[in-house]
Amino acid sequence: MKRLPSCWLLVALVVFPVMACAEAAVRTGEHPGFTRLVVEDPSIRSWQLGRSAEGYRLRLTPTARAFALSRAFRAITRKRLASLAMAGNGDLDVGLGCACHIEAFEIRPGVIVLDIRDGPPSSPEHEQPLPVEEQAPESTPPAPDPAPSSPPAYDWRKVTPAPLRAPELALEAPVVTAMRQSLVEQLSRGAAAGAVDFAGKPPPPKNADTPPAPNVRILPEPGFEVTSEAPPKDRLTAEGSPCPSDERFDVAAWRGDSPVAEQIGAMLAGLTGEFDDPQAEPLARAVRFYLSLGFGAEARQLLAAFPVDHPDRGLWEAMAHVLDGERQPGGPLAAMALCDGAAALWSVLADPPSSLRDVNAPAVLRAFSGLPPDLRQELGPRLAENFLAWEDPANAQAIREALVRGARKPTPAATLTDARLAAARGEAPPAADLARIGQQPGPEGAEALALLVEGQVAEGKAPSAQDVLSLGAMYQETEGTDLGQRVGRAYRLALAATGDYDRAFSGRALAPDADAEVWRILAVSGPDSQLLERAVLPETEPLPSLPDTTRRALADRLRALGLERSADRWHPAETATAAPPDEPPPPPVPAEAAGPSSPGTDAASLPPAAAASPSVPASLTRSRALVEESARARQRIEDLLRATGGEQPPDG
Repeated sequence: MKRLPSCWLLVALVVFPVMACAEAAVRTGEHPGFTRLVVEDPSIRSWQLGRSAEGYRLRLTPTARAFALSRAFRAITRKRLASLAMAGNGDLDVGLGCACHIEAFEIRPGVIVLDIRDGPPSSPEHEQPLPVEEQAPESTPPAPDPAPSSPPAYDWRKVTPAPLRAPELALEAPVVTAMRQSLVEQLSRGAAAGAVDFAGKPPPPKNADTPPAPNVRILPEPGFEVTSEAPPKDRLTAEGSPCPSDERFDVAAWRGDSPVAEQIGAMLAGLTGEFDDPQAEPLARAVRFYLSLGFGAEARQLLAAFPVDHPDRGLWEAMAHVLDGERQPGGPLAAMALCDGAAALWSVLADPPSSLRDVNAPAVLRAFSGLPPDLRQELGPRLAENFLAWEDPANAQAIREALVRGARKPTPAATLTDARLAAARGEAPPAADLARIGQQPGPEGAEALALLVEGQVAEGKAPSAQDVLSLGAMYQETEGTDLGQRVGRAYRLALAATGDYDRAFSGRALAPDADAEVWRILAVSGPDSQLLERAVLPETEPLPSLPDTTRRALADRLRALGLERSADRWHPAETATAAPPDEPPPPPVPAEAAGPSSPGTDAASLPPAAAASPSVPASLTRSRALVEESARARQRIEDLLRATGGEQPPDG
């Protein structure tokens, strides 16, 4: 603990404590295997728990308080917690309805947690009765004074007048007054923060010979920094606001252990009151239940149907979008990736930062491991994909290990993660497993088929016609989601790999980031007709931005077709090819011999009026360029044969 300012330790001035009756909040909740009771009051200084005839008794210090018990049994049954009542001395009596025991602990100053668990206690720490408080002895009324005797007669002649004295004025220096006021304010702030306490001793007698004993004591609470003005960074969002507590994301505690079909009725009961007024607590219970099952759309429908104000309403809606595979840039969960709790996990899924430096990776992994197994299977592949995007394969592998924990064989989510890890290492994905999962309906099947097709295209293989049709249908179902973008990219690459370049190039909206890959497929395996239609462009038309390897491949193929000028636009030739020494170079073709239809070698060298005329179709322009290039190549061959005395080629 940091030391308090020295002015807090001044106790020469007398400060009288002000006692007020506080009310302790009491909250309950059902969890798998135990019932939780939470007592919260910032004014709690110490507490004791012991056995009683009904169960247990909780004693708080100071005792001048009440307990808010009106909502204690709204979220739980009386299976374990049978009753709650305030004893006459201010203690809280906890009645049990089972052969149970209580494990008690303090999670932070002023918050006491009582977990009621089945079976005998493992420790005798809280199994003894609390000590009986000593009662102050009743004061004996004083004996009545004897009847006064008659006073003597007043004789004014015997009265001696006292000498006149100036009245004593209770004045003090202004600096002392200011010091007293400052000390009172600082001690008050310390008491409100839980750092100091008042002993409650009476003020010392005036003109006492011994110095007064301190009536203020410092509370030695471990880990409490009294002078800290700002919490640690991992407790603040990137915007500087406090991080939400883990209880607001505790999806594992929002559903019970019984079958889901048995819980739905109870969870959806009481959504409206007597006059169809929405009820806040039942609505919160139902929405949390749906979120714990991964039903994002159903949770949003409830929130839309019952517009009840709740502090967590925005968080619930954002979590519902995450469960449906949708991201929310700038939403309620944004800027929480640095929090040291479950908020970091949901923030990374809703609005992943651009850099791993802005992510509390250990907190994300802890929160992911605490999710129910079915939610881990649903969210794991996306989370691993985020870590791979941040070039962090180690944590992506940790996500994969959490997916297979407790499973007899690799789950579909683990197989999808394995495929992404293999792609990140430059290895072939598990094609057989992806093909098996790709035949299943649902998001996992769609993602598996997309990964399978992307792997086939990367290896130069063409996917089957059935897979192409399936990807098209899946894209219609997932359009607008993150999964839809991945399926659309695989569908566009499949179209190009199977030779349907018209739909591959016109379907840019499916996946704009796949442009470079479509061009690469065209450069490597596309037919000459498609190459001439796509790669022979007028000089006025800019070229797309492509990797250097793809531009070089396009240029090499265009040069093989004799289209030098178009090839030089994609990638200039590095060295000029010299003519063989025994063959003279062909003479230049005179301009008048070339005729008006052959001013250049391809469409790029056509006159602007012909190349850019809106009345001339682009395909006709490219065809004309190809004819002109063929005529020029024929002319070169004829000139070469004429110079060497060879035979002229036949016409046609």
